[in-house]
Amino acid sequence: MGLPTVDASIETGAEDLAESTRAVFTGFAFFNTRGQVILNATSGAFTPSTRVVVSIVEVDANNVPFIGSARMTIHNVRPYQGGVHVWANIEWDSNLRVRATFQWES
Repeated sequence: MGLPTVDASIETGAEDLAESTRAVFTGFAFFNTRGQVILNATSGAFTPSTRVVVSIVEVDANNVPFIGSARMTIHNVRPYQGGVHVWANIEWDSNLRVRATFQWES
C-alpha cells in the first residue's frame, strides 16, 4: 500500500528534559492531514530498538485537544534510527490539525 508520508519533529517539554534520567520519555508532534497516512516524526531519541507507543487527538487553533466528529486511529508504529513512522487513519474529507503524543523507553 502506498500511503503519503507527513513529516514533523517531536517536541519535548522542559519537564521531560529535567527528568532525563528516567527511562520513560514523552513528546508530541503536530500534523495537518487526513486519510490514511504515514506520520514521520523525527527525533534523535529513537533507534530501531526503541519501544514506543503513540496516541492521536484533534486539536483546535490553540492546540487544545478535543474530540471532534472525525474518527482517528493508529495502526502500526515503527521506530527507526532518528525517528518513528506511524500509520494513522484520519477519517475526514479535509485536513485536520492533530497532535500525536509519543511515549518511549530507550
